Amino acid sequence: MLSGEKVDLVAAERAYVPMYVKWINDPEVTQWLKADPPFSTEMEHGWVDRLRREGKIAFTILTKDGRPIGNIGMEEIVWRYRRVTIGIMIGEKDHWGKGYGSDAITTLLRYCFEELGMRRVDLITDSENHRAQHAYKKCGFHVEGLMKQYRTKNGRVIDDVMMAILASDWFAMHPPQGGA
Repeated sequence: MLSGEKVDLVAAERAYVPMYVKWINDPEVTQWLKADPPFSTEMEHGWVDRLRREGKIAFTILTKDGRPIGNIGMEEIVWRYRRVTIGIMIGEKDHWGKGYGSDAITTLLRYCFEELGMRRVDLITDSENHRAQHAYKKCGFHVEGLMKQYRTKNGRVIDDVMMAILASDWFAMHPPQGGA
């Protein structure tokens, strides 16, 4: 378990699949995601089962009182280059805009840079998802570029934004504690 100020991150597990199915099939929750629902319970069980086999790391985001509110994970880990692509979904809409996503991202970044020794963490987000971009910038991400007509969703052409934070940026914002 990884602990933040507002959330704890625990391994994605089959026990949480009913919540995952609820979130991933809610059009309001998935409007900005690359995922294209519908997803069945069996499909979500398969996703959880494949994570470890495919070398991916995903967490369920829990509030401090243990309520599951979303997922966060490392979608593409390139150990050779110490680089990872992350993604997040806050599925419980009553927790939107209250800092839970930012805390989950910060908690994952701490793990990536301080525990795993990553050099770079990046992500791709919909160019119109301004709320997410604001949260990512708050966590230290910088826009690296606009990828025009990068994908389609619900028959609509989407521009995506590439954002990243480097280990040097992270440690400038969060100097290591303790002395030498």
